[in-house]
Amino acid sequence: MRRRKRQNVYVQGKRRVRIRLFILLTLLLAVPVILVVSLKPGQQPSPTNSPTTFYVDRFAEKKNYRQSIQGTVHTIKLGDNLYQVLVNYGVKVQEVGGLIAAWRSLPELQKLRPGEILELIFARDSQRLEKVRYQNIQGKVLATTRTEQGWTTSRYAKPVVVTSALARGAIKDSLYQSAVDEDIDFELALALADIFAWDIDFFVDLRAGDHYAFLYDQRFRDGELVGNGRIVAAHFHNGSTQHRAYYYQAPGKRADYYDDQGNSLRKVFLKSPLRYSRISSGFSKRRLHPILKIYRPHPGVDYAAPTGTPVVAVGDGRVISRRWKNGYGRFIAIRHNSRYITSYGHLYRYASKIKVGSNVKQGQVIGYVGASGLATGPHLDFRMKKDGRFVNPLKNRLPAARPVPPNYLSDFKQRVASLEEELAQTQSPQDSHATLGISVNQ
Repeated sequence: MRRRKRQNVYVQGKRRVRIRLFILLTLLLAVPVILVVSLKPGQQPSPTNSPTTFYVDRFAEKKNYRQSIQGTVHTIKLGDNLYQVLVNYGVKVQEVGGLIAAWRSLPELQKLRPGEILELIFARDSQRLEKVRYQNIQGKVLATTRTEQGWTTSRYAKPVVVTSALARGAIKDSLYQSAVDEDIDFELALALADIFAWDIDFFVDLRAGDHYAFLYDQRFRDGELVGNGRIVAAHFHNGSTQHRAYYYQAPGKRADYYDDQGNSLRKVFLKSPLRYSRISSGFSKRRLHPILKIYRPHPGVDYAAPTGTPVVAVGDGRVISRRWKNGYGRFIAIRHNSRYITSYGHLYRYASKIKVGSNVKQGQVIGYVGASGLATGPHLDFRMKKDGRFVNPLKNRLPAARPVPPNYLSDFKQRVASLEEELAQTQSPQDSHATLGISVNQ
């Protein structure tokens, strides 16, 4: 009996082992089939600690971050300053102060240029500024980010392609109107006026039929125009006189504009103390005073312009008078050297830090057009004395600055020849703009 029981237990044990082996083999054969069926062609099974979940979370984080912020882009215009731009876009004054302090040592932000890009990124819920990106004309990007320790700034650069372009136009009424008619950027028109400011008074010298052409740089990034660069060559036909200008920098010297013989266009004095306006009264030894209604000498030039128009010093010098001077109202006089004194009357107000004894540079703002004193409307009374006697500022011949150094004159002439070839590519008067196939990476 006992022996038969042992045999039964033994047989049942063998059966259990066989069943278990059968189940195990079935599972081992079934798993690869399941994997092959469930996976797509070329797909590999993911290990238990697969990074897929990690990447999904990161993408979700990035998406959530983008949804949590909003940005705005501002293109810098002439006269912009960072403080005012930031405030205008809703940045809190205390935040602006912190940013300005963080940027104080950054040379890229010391002088803003038209066409540069300012991007502001805010938190959507709190409207708190989180990041600022500033992209300058050269393609350098400053990225300033809020951290627990304050604002931190990093730099990187985007490649800029500089292409030469031509523009041309004719004068019917004014340089401004010509720029509008020819769809020329007004900043370029102002730059053209600045180049010839020592030889042409653009308020009185222009005549209908005058014409001009100039070669300038255009800057592209990622195939998009990001701004215009400097004018590198220009022609201006004023009456019977043709003026030429070429941008050139001798090694170790200051870059400047010269005529085709290498003479500097820069003179001791600008021909006008304003950048734009119109003439209201010229130099005369006998003129009916508009208020007093009597004839009296007017040894100067009146420039009619809107109140607040900046008035600049026509040359380097020292302020010798800044006061109220009877009929001249608010008045400034500048001694330039032992021979020349210029004066500026009827000012609305003086520029900050301008006082008797102040040294001023050519082109520096010294005051603003007004109607103080005896004046029928806002204008500038500009006068010039030479050796103690009044002279007509519009006709006075002015000495020039230094020419191209003799040892670089040959190089300058080659540069002029190259620029003239590019200027000659203007096809017809109808083509006010032409882009040349010349470009460099910066």
